[in-house]
Amino acid sequence: DLVITSDVIVGFPGETERDFLQTMELIERLRFDALFTFIYSPRPGAPSALVENNTPRGEIQRRFERLVNRQNEISEEKHREYVGKTVRVLIDGETGDAQYPLASRTGGNRLVKLKSGTLGQFADVLITGSGRWSLTADNN
Repeated sequence: DLVITSDVIVGFPGETERDFLQTMELIERLRFDALFTFIYSPRPGAPSALVENNTPRGEIQRRFERLVNRQNEISEEKHREYVGKTVRVLIDGETGDAQYPLASRTGGNRLVKLKSGTLGQFADVLITGSGRWSLTADNN
């Protein structure tokens, strides 16, 4: 039940196409559950802010989109594997969604939207649906 995530920055000064492809190969091999993805932006005082970035902004954007799209596909595949399984969740908030108004989290911090429950309580729920960023459970 281990959930593995990571942060990935695209477009760091000096990043080559080969570097980017190695990142994509790593994503394929490790199949992270989720990624927190960013386009590099210089921070005053950071050594990287002094390095000239020769990669055109359009190319950086294309790389970023390739990375995000592939990770979204992997995340959706991983979420589909949960459908039909019962998981323990902590009901911890509201979603604003009329059909699935409550938010909960698995032990691996996966978001599970619920039809009913009590805030602050644990519940065992049957996963009935999946998407890119969350699971749903019909727990009434």
